[in-house]
Amino acid sequence: MTSKWYSNIVDVIDDATIVFDTSALLNVYRYSLVNSKRILNHIQKYEDNLWIPAQVKKEFNNNQENVRSVNLYKNLDKKLSKHVETKRDELLVQLSEYEKKRFSGFTELKRKLEAKFSEMDTIVKGYKTEISEETGVYKDFIEEVDSFLSSLMNSEKVGEELNFIELLEVLKEGELRYKYKLPPGYEDATKDGIDKFGDLIFWKQILNKSSNIENKYIILVTSDVKPDWFQKNNKNEVMNPREELLSEFNQLHTEKQIIIIPFEDFIEEISDFSDNSDRDLLLELRTNNLIKRLPQDLFEKMVEKKLKSVDVNEIFKKTLKKANGYERKYIQTLSDISHPVIETISVNNNGIRVDENEVIYSLKVTAECEYPTASYNSSVISYGGIYTELTLSVELKRKLEDNELTFIKNFKENTPDVVTITHFILDKEHYIWGSDDDQFVKDEDDVIETDVYTTCPDCGRGINNNNDAGNGFCIHCPQ
Repeated sequence: MTSKWYSNIVDVIDDATIVFDTSALLNVYRYSLVNSKRILNHIQKYEDNLWIPAQVKKEFNNNQENVRSVNLYKNLDKKLSKHVETKRDELLVQLSEYEKKRFSGFTELKRKLEAKFSEMDTIVKGYKTEISEETGVYKDFIEEVDSFLSSLMNSEKVGEELNFIELLEVLKEGELRYKYKLPPGYEDATKDGIDKFGDLIFWKQILNKSSNIENKYIILVTSDVKPDWFQKNNKNEVMNPREELLSEFNQLHTEKQIIIIPFEDFIEEISDFSDNSDRDLLLELRTNNLIKRLPQDLFEKMVEKKLKSVDVNEIFKKTLKKANGYERKYIQTLSDISHPVIETISVNNNGIRVDENEVIYSLKVTAECEYPTASYNSSVISYGGIYTELTLSVELKRKLEDNELTFIKNFKENTPDVVTITHFILDKEHYIWGSDDDQFVKDEDDVIETDVYTTCPDCGRGINNNNDAGNGFCIHCPQ
């Protein structure tokens, strides 16, 4: 939140009708067990003030099963053991390449590594026993949430649906509003059928209900902060609700006031800052928005730094191994592999941990990368690329007393003190052919220079006069 456009919620909430949109209501399923419980407690505290639009009930019933994770802990140990097994197999395959070169003591090294993987499997199985109590608590909590929300959705607190004539009028109005990007809902214009008008139907139901309630305030709590609900600044931060929405409401209800507020801000308003559990809840709720505000170029620099440490030959070998027959003919004749280009990059929140004096954010930074390539075969040069996905596991440290602006400033100016890359993986290698060019040959000498006449026994790359090391290997694999 960058500005506060509303009254103190605790000062007006007793004279308010509270309306949650579908996504905000489903947040009770989305967070850690402790914080989801706190969210449920906050909702239950103001149950008497709640009103549920019919559109919210419809969307809730359609999406509840996609959000609730009743089987979150099911087979967790088997899944983790499978990850350990997969990584063990990958390492053993790589080790077999070195084993061929008969390094001294290598067999003993291999035995010790296999023992460590067996130890990891034992640790995983022990973890299942450690969290058995938590598993039971989580299932009980989900049942508690289900019971509360089911009771709510089948109570008199749910409003009436629009009748057929009203619905037709909304659909006609929606086409016009979306054409001129008048809020709300035009960001959903690409959805199919009536679903694209869900936000507008929801809004119309609120406007209708507001004529029939005694409370002065309507507090609309939403997890939808797209531009068809909120005005944003050039940093993509929410500034205030769209003026068109406030104007429309005020014209219809001159004696009432609507407060449109993001879910995180609502929880902050009704929370007790002296309560550590509320503090931890707010930190988790704000994590996603905070991460979005961090400079993406600094994450790109992290990726670039890691890419420099990657062995291109290993990328080539893994790509060749995964290739089908069509791709293989291009990969085997590769002569040039250029420096990688970062195609896309995304940063996702993996969790948050609050210690005594600091907050640790765990992030997953994923980058789609391309290694541009050239394959030479007779008079044809084929351009393409080896594509791979680089994933970094990143930890960010924030002092508990630092506000978000201070943390962002420290991230920009003191990146090494804030950021730790715990590990990274390179995966999903594949080759994509781009185009052929048969115009580069000028005379017979060019053909001699570029023709691939054998392959490197170490990396499998095609060898021609341009990259022949003169010892049976390519220049990228000097022996």
